[in-house]
Amino acid sequence: MLDSSDIDITQSFAVLPEPTRLDKVVAHSQEIFQTGSWEQVPWRFGNQEYWLKLNIKNHSNNARALVLRFDNPMLDKLTIYRFNHTNTLEEIKHLGDLQTDLSRLEYAMPHYNLLLSGSESQKILVAIHTSGISKTPLTIHELGAFEQLNRNAFSLWGVFVGVLLMTAVYNLILYFSIRDRVYLVYVGYILSVMILLGIVLGYGFYLWPIHWQLYFHHQVIISNYAIAITTIGFCIMFLRYHKDKDSAYRIAVRYLQLLIILCFISIFIPENYAAPLFFTTMPGLYIICFWLIYKKLKSGFRWAKFYILSWLPLVCSAAVQPLELTGVLQYSYLTRHAFLFGSLLEIALMALALADRVRYQRKQALYHATHNNDSGLLNYTTLSQRVESLQKRNRPFSIGIIYMRSFGGLQSVLNVEQSNNLLRNVANNLADNVDELNCFNVVHHSDEKIVELSGGCLAFIFPYHARSVINQKLLHLLARLDTQFEIDTLTLHAEYQMAVIESLSPDHSVKQLVEQACHNLQKSTMLHSSVQYLDHNEEPKPNQLALAAKLQQAMNKGELRIFYQPQVDLDTLQVSGAEALLRWPEQQHRHFTVENIIQLAEQVGLINDLTLWVINTVCQDIAAQGDAWRSHSVSVNISAKDIHIDDFAQKLADMLSYHDIAPSQIKLELTESALVDDIQALKALIARLAELGVRVVLDDYGTGYSSLEYVLEYAFCELKIDKHFVLSMAQSTHHQAIVRTTINMAHNLGLLVTAEGVETQEVAALLREYRADKGQGYLFAKPMPLNDYQHWLAHHRSQH
Repeated sequence: MLDSSDIDITQSFAVLPEPTRLDKVVAHSQEIFQTGSWEQVPWRFGNQEYWLKLNIKNHSNNARALVLRFDNPMLDKLTIYRFNHTNTLEEIKHLGDLQTDLSRLEYAMPHYNLLLSGSESQKILVAIHTSGISKTPLTIHELGAFEQLNRNAFSLWGVFVGVLLMTAVYNLILYFSIRDRVYLVYVGYILSVMILLGIVLGYGFYLWPIHWQLYFHHQVIISNYAIAITTIGFCIMFLRYHKDKDSAYRIAVRYLQLLIILCFISIFIPENYAAPLFFTTMPGLYIICFWLIYKKLKSGFRWAKFYILSWLPLVCSAAVQPLELTGVLQYSYLTRHAFLFGSLLEIALMALALADRVRYQRKQALYHATHNNDSGLLNYTTLSQRVESLQKRNRPFSIGIIYMRSFGGLQSVLNVEQSNNLLRNVANNLADNVDELNCFNVVHHSDEKIVELSGGCLAFIFPYHARSVINQKLLHLLARLDTQFEIDTLTLHAEYQMAVIESLSPDHSVKQLVEQACHNLQKSTMLHSSVQYLDHNEEPKPNQLALAAKLQQAMNKGELRIFYQPQVDLDTLQVSGAEALLRWPEQQHRHFTVENIIQLAEQVGLINDLTLWVINTVCQDIAAQGDAWRSHSVSVNISAKDIHIDDFAQKLADMLSYHDIAPSQIKLELTESALVDDIQALKALIARLAELGVRVVLDDYGTGYSSLEYVLEYAFCELKIDKHFVLSMAQSTHHQAIVRTTINMAHNLGLLVTAEGVETQEVAALLREYRADKGQGYLFAKPMPLNDYQHWLAHHRSQH
């Protein structure tokens, strides 16, 4: 109220149950009005009419320019009647959002200019009628003070709107960059807050066209619901409940749906009913959001501290606004702008929370990129990167690989969780005992030294020493490892074997050497606590050379064989093709696997000739079938070394032309290791194959070098999920998640998906559920010679 001894103001008010004519109010003013401060007016929701009366007397001889400010831009009708000292009506002024001819300032800050001459007295009657929030604080200012108040308000509004818009644009950029919908929901929350406060405080008339803002006024409850809906939606997504989809998520979603329904209903009911209904939903909103936060805190979601802090100003300020508007709290500049100040503070804290969330997600992404999902141990990729780093710096090193004998057999007895626990225990025990070797940390800024390899092997890297120096330390290490582990009520007795890969240079294929070491350990019959060394600076052993010579002779004499394993459409069970698998019958009784053949061929330089022989033989088999195999394709595996075959694409084209078969009948399967061998050469080869019409499949997806970048970089037609993930799907939810995600990703990129290693109906059912296209495995058929495959194919087609 105006603070001046020259101006005398007498206040009174009346609350009438229905709209009343001015003449009746004036005639019965003694009965209707009661003297008292306007702060005593019982404002409430409803169709009541409020009358305020001011008797203003200027005791000075100077004219005074005053402004009556009505601090509620949401009023429907506000009519001002000015009487002179003889009670003659001199002016009527209409304000409110039902008027269509007001200035932006009159909409944003409803006010009335009053000029009092020297010693003049006037009477002002104010009639207020609105269907919504009726509380209308009335303040009287000198004209200059009112103008200063406007400048201050515009500055505050400008800062607030500027911060909100910048925050909204920033989050919109994050959404388009990261594609995380939580940022989009937060943009919706920011815009809802900006629209609502634009209505409550009035600055919205300076943001939007006037007819837009008037529409917002009439739908103010929708803006309140929009804030509530985006608040709970943001809470769900920020805390990642939409990923968990547990009971808390379902309850929160049900409440969200209730808010949406009530929001829709509020469009069709009067504001004086819709507003109280909305305020009754607020306790439930706070309870659910705090419950969701508490559950995450309880489960260790400590990184969300800024998000939790941001609720403090939001809750306090959001509670102040309705309490002030409904008259529970006394009107003041602070209470009037509490939600604005609270929103600014909340948005600042939320920006920190979102940044914290991004840091956490990056940390999690890095963790998943460097650790195996099941065991939580470092994966092969980290070992490969550390080896590459040491090689570039010419640091001599060796790789130690530990294997617990009988681990492979235990996996058939233990469930997935028990196997992982056992492996973690062995890894922790190993980490506690390798200090004497001065092992390198595998990951920068981490003290982790132990890496999980395939089949239960564990690896670590240590500085290179001559065998005579290091052998005793390695044996001592093996002797110190725990030999007993308790799993439930079972006591396991552990024995260990170790392989050491030494004298590594940048020319060596680390993956090949590690796989060979693991294979040797798993198949070894050496005694307990033994160490074997793999020195790849040595020449191939004589028996290897002899075996290689036999392999070359077998290839030249046609003694190698191609077996075929069908690939079956999982929905129709129709056979769409097969994979060609190499066999060497003469060595098969010695358990000489195809992996051994490939490894030997690569070691002695026969791999390129072997690959061309396989492709030519497959083309010959396809041609022999004539039209019977016109829609039947055969997949052939090629290795990283085959990329460098001189004019490989032209050689393949010549074979296709010679045997008169279509390029679509041959598919080439590339393992992920080939993708990082020579990127430029591979790009050129795949481009040439695409021109030729030969399709290329990404084989063994998910092992070692898995990267979405590779899938996007090359023109693959199909993606093949490694059998390691498929075989254990029924027992491992992690592998189910990997397979499901891989299938969805591949389909989104327009790729077909084949899953190999399908051995049970349960796995096949899961793959159908996840919409895999084709399956390959013992459930359908084992690899067969061509004649057996023809008979099987004919029988299968007759059955389906």
